[in-house]
Amino acid sequence: MGTQGVSLPHAAALPGPRGWWPRFLAFGRRWPVLLRHAHTAAMCLLPVELLTGAMLYFPRLHTALIRELPAVLAIHVWGGVLFGVLLLVPLAVPVGRRLIAVVDWNATVWLTSGISVTGLALWLGVAAILRSGAFTLHGLLSVALLAWVLYHGLVRVEAAVRGGDPERTLETHGRLRRRGLLGQLARATGGAVVGTAIVGWLGTVWSSVRAAGAMSGGALQASGAGSGAAAAASSGATQSPPLPGFQTYTVTGGIPSLAYNPSGWSLTVDGAVANPLTLTMSDLLALPQVTETESFHCVTGWVVPDVRWIGVRISDVLAAAQPTAVASWITFYSFDGVYTDSLSMEQAQAAGVILAHTADGRPLAPEQGAPLRLLVPDMYGYKSVKWLRRLQLVGSEEIGYWENLGYGPNAYLGTINGWPRGNGLLGGLLP
Repeated sequence: MGTQGVSLPHAAALPGPRGWWPRFLAFGRRWPVLLRHAHTAAMCLLPVELLTGAMLYFPRLHTALIRELPAVLAIHVWGGVLFGVLLLVPLAVPVGRRLIAVVDWNATVWLTSGISVTGLALWLGVAAILRSGAFTLHGLLSVALLAWVLYHGLVRVEAAVRGGDPERTLETHGRLRRRGLLGQLARATGGAVVGTAIVGWLGTVWSSVRAAGAMSGGALQASGAGSGAAAAASSGATQSPPLPGFQTYTVTGGIPSLAYNPSGWSLTVDGAVANPLTLTMSDLLALPQVTETESFHCVTGWVVPDVRWIGVRISDVLAAAQPTAVASWITFYSFDGVYTDSLSMEQAQAAGVILAHTADGRPLAPEQGAPLRLLVPDMYGYKSVKWLRRLQLVGSEEIGYWENLGYGPNAYLGTINGWPRGNGLLGGLLP
């Protein structure tokens, strides 16, 4: 953001520095002090936001930094909040006769407003259709902002090298005072909301096409949920490809080999039960099969809308195991040997919570938890343990893998990093 130096009455009193580098560094010398400091802070904050955003957005970076993700997410969210506040500084400055550069402001306000609105949608855990669109737009707008800032900087450098004034390079004729700034901000915010909804709607259309293609490809129908596909997965005869839209994360650096050949797999149910169980896939398929169409939400922002999951209710498994009076929590163990998480008995038996073996008409892919995973649709994905091997009933909550690293234990959609808003350090972003 800049001001039209030619319109400022005191502009002539400010001699231009000699040399292109001093001229470049002197950018903003005609601005009000608050605006100049806000600009400097925003430019310092921008690389931090882009770097932490890349860590959250790209799977390879995400996996490499898996243990640092809670801190990375906290820095990214709070940095984004501060960046949005800095965007509003021109509205607080006594503009008077000072003019904001129209081109400069328009590009900045549209991009940063869009990033702020989509970031807010991700942070607040809104409906899947909006959150899915927000994740895509948030990344695209961030790349666009980076391109704009680089272009902005290069034009200013070029102007400084040629002996011109970098402040005047990107300016156009026209006056944009406080009322104009508010109007632009309102239009940009509205555009971001509409764009988010459109992209999210396109995502749900793609999900419907994806699911229809899987079903027409010969995978099982709802009435035959217990036969072909899941049985094939349990025997290792079929290996499904990953579902589109899912990003694959592991905390061990690789997918367990048993996920690729689960013929010897079984599920143990023990702890505070009268009848400990060891269940094969055939045993699970003999239980009542249920179908749940639910969206899958990662705490870092991405969403896969309307996945059609098939599996068994935990309550049906517990009925056979006969929990004792001591049992009040269930600890879920992954056969990767590291990952665990816990649910209360009430949470584990809530509507929609199942032990899933099929997704969109196919057995689970190894990347998505084959042969069996937990699905907790009302919570962020880190509670839906992949590669299940054991359910242990216990008398108190056992802290899971991500909770030990800073995420909250009750990861309901709309909470902040799994913490209810207002709880924990920094309003719930850190425990």
